[in-house]
Amino acid sequence: MEPPSNILDKIRKLLRLADRSRGATENEAKVALSKAQELMTRHNIDSVLFRMEHGEAGSPSFKVDKGKVDLPKTLNPADFQILSILQKHFNVRCILTHTKSATPVDIIGAPADIDVAIYAFNFLRTTFFRCWNEFKAGIPGADRKAYYKGLHDGICEVLNEAKRRAEESYASKHRNAYALVIVDQNAAITHYVDTNYGKLRTKTSRATKMNSSYFAGAAKGRTIQVNQPLSC
Repeated sequence: MEPPSNILDKIRKLLRLADRSRGATENEAKVALSKAQELMTRHNIDSVLFRMEHGEAGSPSFKVDKGKVDLPKTLNPADFQILSILQKHFNVRCILTHTKSATPVDIIGAPADIDVAIYAFNFLRTTFFRCWNEFKAGIPGADRKAYYKGLHDGICEVLNEAKRRAEESYASKHRNAYALVIVDQNAAITHYVDTNYGKLRTKTSRATKMNSSYFAGAAKGRTIQVNQPLSC
């Protein structure tokens, strides 16, 4: 099994290939991002199987750590959608804190997951803004919040499919073992959050308008293929 640093380097290279601002075609971007998604899923499963083969349990060897990204004091609607993607697809929990001048975000999870999630966050944020700027230029009265929500939903559809493909390449007993370890990891993250942050407020989001901006965002999101970052 390759060291996590080698896996991360491969993912970064794939994401650079998927960056259309560097000249990649849309098809090249889709292929590169799909491979990045499946690579991370396979790496996580292989790590679990490696520990099992060496007689190690899943949760005792799971180390919870904390990383951080810094956001402006006033958040962009894209930020909430991107943090949601991280929590759904990167095995991390995102905790927003506040200061007088900024909004630091603590990223809680395994060290390797934090590393990839932070890289993904920065890549996604740049891409969300670029996609929106391109879309609104040709659409008078475009709805920013609806477009970002559509991007989120379209990307999540693709990520779920990429994960499914990767997981189904393993025998059912290995998939079941991996699922149990993920449950243990989530419990460890929850315990860490409860211990270090106490009771947290959960932000409830308003219903998104299902308008033309939303459907345009969802269609774009489905072409982006991620589990990390995205490409416009």
